[in-house]
Amino acid sequence: MNRLRSVSAALVVLLSVLGASAAAPAPIRAGILPFDVVSVDGAGPSASTALAKLIRIEMIKGRKLTPVLLTLPPEVTHPVPSEQAATIGKSADVGLVLVGTVVDASTSQTSHSANTGGLLSSVGISGRIDRSSAEVSLHLDLVDPATGKVVDSFDVDGKASDTGVGMDFSTALGGIDAGDVAWEKTPMGKALGNAARKVSDEVAKRANRFVR
Repeated sequence: MNRLRSVSAALVVLLSVLGASAAAPAPIRAGILPFDVVSVDGAGPSASTALAKLIRIEMIKGRKLTPVLLTLPPEVTHPVPSEQAATIGKSADVGLVLVGTVVDASTSQTSHSANTGGLLSSVGISGRIDRSSAEVSLHLDLVDPATGKVVDSFDVDGKASDTGVGMDFSTALGGIDAGDVAWEKTPMGKALGNAARKVSDEVAKRANRFVR
């Protein structure tokens, strides 16, 4: 009898879990357009698309959204009007469209002398230490495909610095398509990664404002 009661209790728990899972809404489909990178010297379509891919990767990791990469039709150019973003979003059956702009993507490098100690400290061995810094600022508009209106907007930034020689914006993003992970360890790669995670988090917070 006790064993039967245990089995029955286990079934009740299992059915409750399955019921809760069935009732939970699926993550909203978030469409990501290629970013407007006109403010970045030397950046082109490949960097524009690569940044969208990076945002998608972070959204997948977050597991709160279902990211979908969107493609701009040949006749549509940046900046993308909200009405056109909505049309593209409708055709892809997404619940919201992310329209992003790179406000700034800059790098800087400093160098200063260093003196290594050790056995030759009495003489001193002079050298140079290079340090690279990177900063990325992004502006995001969230467009409702059903109305063609911008429902929400926000800004994020990412900063990082490290010793050694860094990469610029386009070179770092080029590593995504190339399958090279070295870019992730550079200041620009870290800054982009930080900004992308913030975008994912902010979109997830605002997703309940859109019809699923």
